[in-house]
Amino acid sequence: MFLGVCVWSTVPPEMPRSHDDYTVIVDNPVLMSCEVTGIPAPQITWTTHGDDVADVKDASTFHVLANGALRIDHVTTEDSGMYECVATNVAGNATLAVTLSVQGVFECLLLYTVLAYLSVIMHYTR
Repeated sequence: MFLGVCVWSTVPPEMPRSHDDYTVIVDNPVLMSCEVTGIPAPQITWTTHGDDVADVKDASTFHVLANGALRIDHVTTEDSGMYECVATNVAGNATLAVTLSVQGVFECLLLYTVLAYLSVIMHYTR
């Protein structure tokens, strides 16, 4: 008589870190990664303010990629804020908090101007 034993092992989702920060200039793309391991492979969902990104953001601009990353093709200042990558499988879940800061063109020009001014001052005070 042959008796087979099948062992199903599960591992809850794990992420190497719990928070990420991204800063991007308005109208540029951003790729926010979500690295996760687990058995079986976790399902990835991106949320903002507790809502699924797929339900509240423009599907032609926001894309959840096969590797779990969230790509935004043309960020706007309204896209700034907190996002969460939620990884779920039968063994549990894990969350990565992501802060997205979007800077307008004016803010970047102002920063460049201030840095250039400081550079001139530093040069003449040596």
